[in-house]
Parts: sequence; structure tokens; C-alpha cells
Amino acid sequence: MSRLLPRRVALLLGALALVVLGGLAANPVHAAPPGDGGGVITPDIVGGGYATTGRPWIAALHNNGSFTCTSSQISASWILTAAHCVPNNSGYSVRIGSLNRSSGGTVRTIDQVARHPGFNWPAYDIALLHMSQPFANSYAPMAKTSADFAVNQAATVYGWGSEHADWSGPLPERLKFANGYVSSTSCASSVMPAICTQTNGSVAGGDSGGPAIVLSPVTGTYLLSGVCAVGHKPAGSGWAAYTPIFRHWSWIAGVTGL
Repeated sequence: MSRLLPRRVALLLGALALVVLGGLAANPVHAAPPGDGGGVITPDIVGGGYATTGRPWIAALHNNGSFTCTSSQISASWILTAAHCVPNNSGYSVRIGSLNRSSGGTVRTIDQVARHPGFNWPAYDIALLHMSQPFANSYAPMAKTSADFAVNQAATVYGWGSEHADWSGPLPERLKFANGYVSSTSCASSVMPAICTQTNGSVAGGDSGGPAIVLSPVTGTYLLSGVCAVGHKPAGSGWAAYTPIFRHWSWIAGVTGL
């Protein structure tokens, strides 16, 4: 089992054998955008398809100008991603709302990085990024309680990660997705209680920090429920583990004021 490393780090690694964490085998997953019927299903993501309709809150995270991870805008001033995507405290920017990771959308620099104080991968793999200038937008509504998701609920995952099982490049310019369902609401172990998904595509390097959007059994709407934290190399099983937002909501609210 491996974290979904930022693209440049992932390419430095050799092939990783599947490892078991807390008795649960980790295979990566790639999620799809809910209702994106226009996505063309291809064998390229690894699996999944290309998003063809806008996701205004999706954000491509760059480090000193180079794409590194996927992320989501959750307010006018804050971006949500994985803590392992931001090992440094400066040098980051985001491109918000474009289906292409290198063009379009709105670009903002990051002036504050707040990793969860308990971060020790894979535990607490979640981070908040403050933008130097606010950007009023449509934000991804978040799942704030455990009631907002359940096993077998429809799920979609997004990312600009590698389309190849070995996580090699080049990365796709167009945002990709995979569709599936929640396979567990508390997988892995007590060290890393996670949301696990099973989808028609597999996450790879560059998908880290990306969103899992889950159909809430309470509201009947899709909510941002998890942050992509764990995947398997080589990719291909359609499994992934996401840091659950509801477990860290009090920290998110305390940092952002939401």
C-alpha cells in the first residue's frame, strides 16, 4: 500500500508490492463526477473517463509552477487537499475551476499551509491551504457528519493523476473521473479510519488530495466526503482510501471559520 504521492515523487519510486494496513488490502481507486454522463469511458485513467462538464470547485495544486496534486475549493479563501501533498510551507498555487490542469480557470497563490497537527501518514492526511486573495465561487458542499454517507452509496472520484498502472507520465491535461460506490465507511485500522471506495478506475500518482463525492443518504445530494490519501502501485483494482472529512470537521471549522 502506498500513499498517492505527488507526481514528481511518485516517478522516483520503483514498483511497490501490495501491503496490508490494519488487515485491509489497499488498492487504489479513481472516482467519477456524479452525473457526468458526458464523460468518455476510456482505458486510460487508469480506467474511468474524462470530465466534460464544469466542476467549479476542482483545483489543480502546483508547487513552484509544476502540477503536484488534485484539490478542492471549500470557501472563498480555503482549499482542501492531502497533507502529504504539501510538505513545505510555501511555493504553492492553485488553478481553480478548469477541467485542464495547466490552463483556464482562476489562479491563486497560497500564503498559508495548515496540515492537520496529527498528520503522520496515513493518519490525518488532510491539509488546508489559504489563498492570498479570496475567490468567490461555487464551493463543494461537505459531509460534516457520519450520517452523510453509508456503505453502497454512489461515489465519484476526480483527479489529474497518471493514466498508467505504473504511475508513469505524461499526465492527462483533462480532468478524469471514475464512478462507483462506498465499499467501507471505516476501513483500514483505528490509526487511519478511512472511507474506501470501489470504482471503474484506479487512482495513481497525481490523484492525491482529490475529492470523493458521495451521495448522501440524508440529503439525497452529492457531498464532498473524503480526500484521496492512499493508493496501490501498480494501479488497476479500482480501490482507494480517502481521509473522511466528517472526522476532522471540528479542526476544519476551527482553522477556516466555516
